[in-house]
Amino acid sequence: MSGAGPDVLPAHRPLSGWVARFEPGGAPGAPGRLGPINDGDERADARAAARFRAHGWTRADATVRRAAGDPVRALALRAPDGSLLVELDDRGAPVEVSADGAELVARLEERWADAPADPATVERLARESLELRYFLLHRLDLETDAPAALFHCLPWQRVEAAARATAALLDAPGPGAGQGPRTAPYGELRHWFTPAATSLAGPLSVLEAGLRTVRPGPWFGREASALLAGLLAVDPERLPAPARAALAGLALRIGADPALHHSARLAAARLTAPEPRAAVDALALTARLDSGFVLRAADGEDDGSAATSLGRGPVEAEVTVTRGGRVTVEMEIDVFAAEASGAGGGRAVDAAEGPPCQPVRFGPVDGAAGVPEGERYWMLLDDAGPVLHGRIAVPAPTGQFDVDLDGPPVPLLFLDRVPPAELLASLRANERIGPARWHELVDGLPPRHPAHAALAAYEEELPS
Repeated sequence: MSGAGPDVLPAHRPLSGWVARFEPGGAPGAPGRLGPINDGDERADARAAARFRAHGWTRADATVRRAAGDPVRALALRAPDGSLLVELDDRGAPVEVSADGAELVARLEERWADAPADPATVERLARESLELRYFLLHRLDLETDAPAALFHCLPWQRVEAAARATAALLDAPGPGAGQGPRTAPYGELRHWFTPAATSLAGPLSVLEAGLRTVRPGPWFGREASALLAGLLAVDPERLPAPARAALAGLALRIGADPALHHSARLAAARLTAPEPRAAVDALALTARLDSGFVLRAADGEDDGSAATSLGRGPVEAEVTVTRGGRVTVEMEIDVFAAEASGAGGGRAVDAAEGPPCQPVRFGPVDGAAGVPEGERYWMLLDDAGPVLHGRIAVPAPTGQFDVDLDGPPVPLLFLDRVPPAELLASLRANERIGPARWHELVDGLPPRHPAHAALAAYEEELPS
């Protein structure tokens, strides 16, 4: 790539955001020392520095002396003038690498847009430090369509162990539950897996640790919903089969809670079905509608139905476009049927978290007008005896649009990061829930919860 044009980035650039100048030791072959992080500018990101846009950098390694302990071989870059810069992790420590690993990183960088992901390459990468693997995959994921198999070099056995431990704690919360060690026996998950999957390791860690140590207060519904959302978004091919199986089993166990039943089944199918796309299509609670049918029907050109019924086991939904230019979405979940079909018994969500709120997403079809990308409402699923029931009504978008009910519900308590405008629109949409019921649900929420402002604005709109 050295002969590439000025707009083409050089092959060898920092993987991490921090680098430090290598200062050679006094004797030949002695470990070197490191200068200040980013030459004293710790807030800067070396990956965006202008000097690394110049060609002539090469990949290297260097033996450096750590602040404490033995010298280590660290990942480095050699500048055109021959000087070395050592890459650092988030704590300012050198990113450790073997001599073979430095050569492998160089090879991957030289094939950056078409990185090899054969078993031998993945196995070589898996032998390198976790910090190196994280930084390499993070930049690959940002800049390329990285091959899924390359992410298998991460320590997925930790995720597998955490998922199985969490499911076991949910299945057997009897004597001794919550008395486990304060430190996870499988090792920390931290942020190491985010290049492969966001919203996976974080909520999984909190779920396992919370159950193992009996974390006080409401928290389970937030983490369970976040984990299911992550599993619905992840590329399953980035996870090895054992990790997929363990996470699918945990999802089904979480799905013993009726509100989470559908999203859990869908997530498990994406992870383990022989044909995931077909399995998802068979389970999905999605509908495509066309508000133009109203005008066509009025002209006698279309006698089709205005409603679409979606039935998936204990969960049933109906989406209707009315002649008055409204779209209604109604959902019912058979509580007893959902609990009976779960991979475990009983509800896991704490009643103190409040009622679940089902996300209802409206999306455009082929650039149809009037449907903002990602428009979302929250439909309250109220307890109506043997069922959870919700209904919203909103203005119908123009032309064709999609309705998506596949996302996991979130307890009202944990909608604390939703903008007040979105909550206000949702209060309007739940038109069969009156102010008195809203006050029952909202008044006990933390003072800074945006639902307070949304409810106040909603009441101002009501006729006096």
